Amino acid sequence: MEKRTLLLASMVLLGIGLAASPLYSQERQADSSMQLHHMHAVINHAVEMAAEGSNLVMLGEMQMAPGTDELAAEHGKGAIREAKALVKRVMESKAMAELHKQGQKESREMAYTHKLAEAANAYIDLLAEMYSIK
Repeated sequence: MEKRTLLLASMVLLGIGLAASPLYSQERQADSSMQLHHMHAVINHAVEMAAEGSNLVMLGEMQMAPGTDELAAEHGKGAIREAKALVKRVMESKAMAELHKQGQKESREMAYTHKLAEAANAYIDLLAEMYSIK
C-alpha cells in the first residue's frame, strides 16, 4: 500500500499522467512567449543602433574633429543600415516562421511583435532618409 501511495504522490507532484498534457501546453506557450520577448529585445537593440548611428552621423557632420568626423559619419551610417537589416532578419528568421507554423500568428503577442517591428522600421527609415542612406 505504501508503494502505491508514493507512486500516486510522485505522479501528482511531477505532473505525470493526466496533468502532463496541460503542463506541456503551458510550457510551449511560455517558450513562444520567451521567443517573442527575445525578438522584442533584438528589435529594441536595432532601434538603439539606429539612434546611436544617427548621433555619430550628426557629430561627423559638425566638422569639429577633422580625420575623426569622417569615421564617425561612416560608422553611423553603417549602424543605421545594419539596424534595418537586423529587424528584417528577426522578422524573417526560422524562429519566427516556426512560431507562425505553431499557430502563434493569431496571438496578441505576435501582433504586438509585428507592430513593434513596423514602428522600428518606420523610425529607422526616417533616419536613413534624413542622411540619404541606401
